[in-house]
Amino acid sequence: MTGSQRVISQKHIEKEIYKTFEIIQKQENISIADFLNKLELDLFKRVSYRKIKFSYESLFKLVLYQKLKGIRLQTKLVRYLKRHPKDKFKLGFSQTPDQTMISYFLKRILDDNTKELIDFAVSKIEEISEKFGILLDVKTLEPEKPKKKTKKRNQYQQRRDKAREIARLFKKRFAPFINLNMKNNTLYKKNQFIDLLIHMGQTRDFAENGNKTFKELRPFAGCPDADTLLYHLKNYPDHKDVHRMFTLLFEIVWDMAKQNNLFDIRKRYDVAIDFTEWYFYGDKSSLMVVGKEPDRGTAKCYKFITINIVEAGKRFTLLALPVSALDNMNKDKLIRKLLSYALQRIKIKQVYADRGFFDSKSIKAFELFHLKYLMPGIRQYNVRQLLKVTPAPSVITGFILKDVKLNLVIVEETLKDGKKVKRVFATNEDYDNKDVDLLEYLFELYGKRWGIETSYRVKKHSYLPKTTSKNYYIRLFYFMFAILLYNLWILADVLLWLALFGTVEEDHLITSKLFGTMLYTIDPGG
Repeated sequence: MTGSQRVISQKHIEKEIYKTFEIIQKQENISIADFLNKLELDLFKRVSYRKIKFSYESLFKLVLYQKLKGIRLQTKLVRYLKRHPKDKFKLGFSQTPDQTMISYFLKRILDDNTKELIDFAVSKIEEISEKFGILLDVKTLEPEKPKKKTKKRNQYQQRRDKAREIARLFKKRFAPFINLNMKNNTLYKKNQFIDLLIHMGQTRDFAENGNKTFKELRPFAGCPDADTLLYHLKNYPDHKDVHRMFTLLFEIVWDMAKQNNLFDIRKRYDVAIDFTEWYFYGDKSSLMVVGKEPDRGTAKCYKFITINIVEAGKRFTLLALPVSALDNMNKDKLIRKLLSYALQRIKIKQVYADRGFFDSKSIKAFELFHLKYLMPGIRQYNVRQLLKVTPAPSVITGFILKDVKLNLVIVEETLKDGKKVKRVFATNEDYDNKDVDLLEYLFELYGKRWGIETSYRVKKHSYLPKTTSKNYYIRLFYFMFAILLYNLWILADVLLWLALFGTVEEDHLITSKLFGTMLYTIDPGG
């Protein structure tokens, strides 16, 4: 169709898109096909065209559908329509068009001007959906019951297609809430900054080199330089604004998980609390820098405390808190904040912590919420004396630690070289020292705490960019952004399990690296 034949303008398209969103704004779970079904565009109604098997209006909407769904290949588009016949009918097809027909329409019927109009329509649909707060295709995130058992040869392709669909929806859902202090005249779009940040985390790289390697991978996508990225990250009025922004994003992840019934409100879940450190080599008086045991040439670090669900397959980080020097001396206050936040969302079965929480204030914080806890005991003087004279296994009740009472469980482990060593655990639970499986049971229980260690490892190696910056805003943004990506990966993996197999197991169907790559390769430059 030549430009002179075109009887529709960009202004008219935008007006119709707005009108359609106004019609559907009160409806829930609107799909892209639902939206396009209601979208009235008379681009192909007022001009006579060469007759083909399908209506031009349906084919035009099909092209919009393909772009909005992020389906790159026409063969995949045809397969997708066959698997989703309802979408096909909503677009106006009684039969599925084949690849040849779609290619003919794109190459022989549509001219460059019309293709530009299609791209304009796609960008406006994305933009206006944000303004209305409508996330199209949110049903993608709902757990599906597989209609039949997936054959092994099809599992990889289905897994990849579903993962990309979920990644696209995640990006649309979360990007609007990430504030990068951008002005209207900013040269780059927000997603270009987000894509660069994800790439830097994936490659464990610095902003400068990450920018260079990203340009090599995607030379035509557009990429902000390192100075521009860091300028935006330094430009927050207060570091608390950064933390509030990401806490909101964690809350949205949790709401999505809850809406999809991924957590049973009647069930109790195990959680773990732990500190993590990020070494610092600058001035010890810098904002939020705290002291630490000397290691790797420094006795300074940035410190964070997190609370994680440690159930297999659902190891979400519920909340992360930055730790100041004052907080470092009052960790019981941090514990109370974390537990109070978590208990508003889940019922807690037991709290796991490392020996760094073996002190009266921390234990009081656990008991304030009437929670069971388990942690290794520190071999302080009175504990060492007990270990010398007490046989293993033994349960010592009413052990006094300053001004709190607790139970100490002493067990004996045989090492690989045949040596025997006594271990001590602190808890407020009652254990039977006559239980022959007591050692294995305690190790199995405490082994759940390694779930939080695993989460730190994934965040560090898959999502956390490197930096030597002494600016706390940059460090805080990087750390919280890594947690957000980690939580999105966990949620995507759970949804994949449910979509393909109807159950959730501990093994991951998608790796953290692959999920991150999908996130930043979707919507290049968008």
